Parts: sequence; C-alpha cells; structure tokens
Amino acid sequence: MPDETDSDKIQILMIEDDRIDQMAFERLIREQQLPYNYSFAGSASEAGAILTAQTFDIVISDFSLGDGNAFDVIDFQKHAPVIMITGVGSEEIAVQALKSGAYDYLIKDLERNYLKLLPLTVDNVLKRKSAEDSREQLIHDLQKALKNVKQLSGMLPICSGCKKIRDDQGYWKQLEDYISSHSEAEFTHGLCGDCMERIYGAYLKKDPD
Repeated sequence: MPDETDSDKIQILMIEDDRIDQMAFERLIREQQLPYNYSFAGSASEAGAILTAQTFDIVISDFSLGDGNAFDVIDFQKHAPVIMITGVGSEEIAVQALKSGAYDYLIKDLERNYLKLLPLTVDNVLKRKSAEDSREQLIHDLQKALKNVKQLSGMLPICSGCKKIRDDQGYWKQLEDYISSHSEAEFTHGLCGDCMERIYGAYLKKDPD
C-alpha cells in the first residue's frame, strides 16, 4: 500500500466488498503511478468507523454493500465528496445518488473498464469541491463583513437647539460622536461660509491698515 504519511497525495477511501475489485483498484494505482493514498472498507459500517476516525479527500463507494448501500455512506459522509459506482442498468440509482449528494458516478462493467475513467473523475470531482469550498468561504467572509458594517436608520431624536442626539441609553451626544459610533464615517472639521461670516465677519470686513 502507498505511504499514507505522504500529505501530497490524494487521500481516498475505497468502499468495496469484492476483493477482486479492490485488487483491480490497487493495480490501476500501481500501473498508472497515481498519486493516491488509499484505505479499503468492506461494508457500510466499517466505512462509518473509518470516516469517524480519519479524514479523506474523496470517497469512492460501490452501491451494493454487505450491510447496506452507498446511500448510507452519503448520508453519513458530510465532508469528502462521494463517487458512487453502480452496476450496469442502474442508471436510475445513479441519478438518485446525485440528487442525494453524490458528486459523480461510474457504471461498473464486467471487464472493469470503468477504472480507466476513475482518475479523470477524481480530478473533476476534487476541482468542483475546491470551487465550492472557495465559494462558501467567500460567502462566509461577506456575511461576516456585513455584520461589521454599521448603519444609521430610523428616527433620530435630535435637540433642536444644540443639535445633540439622544442615544439608546438616554444620553445626549454630540452629532459627530453619535454618527462616528454608529457608522464608518469619520469627521474633519472646517467652517462653512455662513459660520465664517458670523464668527470672523467683523475681521474680514475691516479695512487693512
């Protein structure tokens, strides 16, 4: 078995109760030198125990298992994407699997030619999973950012004389202090034309010596 400590390789759990199919999977990895670390589970219950103790990049499951089927694996597995392998004539089951959460499926033929498609299927599924993870992270970051955005809304109780605003605790605060604490706005102070005239008008109109 490949070195399972090699973190650069794709970690795969193969759920298959047929030893011949397990050997065919191993032969595929060896002959094509695929970058896979793998473990086998021969039943749904064994797969559940392994998935509880270990994490995998991808799960490949035969549909018919000794104590259940691949739907039990899909229901249990919440993190790694699942590829289902079904027998010839089970296309309806494969479609149902996709609706239930499987990422893809392969049809198992007697000559096991489906294994030739497995590496490409694994690559495509991992790319899709990576894109979905990136999208979910982006949504999470946006939601977190929105929670940090402060907005002013509703009726603001403002003094008609000094223009202070009463906050939720009943304290009167300077207008700029209130807005700064309830938004992302910052203030820089200056004088408008009217105030400039009112405060410095006498000096501005005074003839120079």
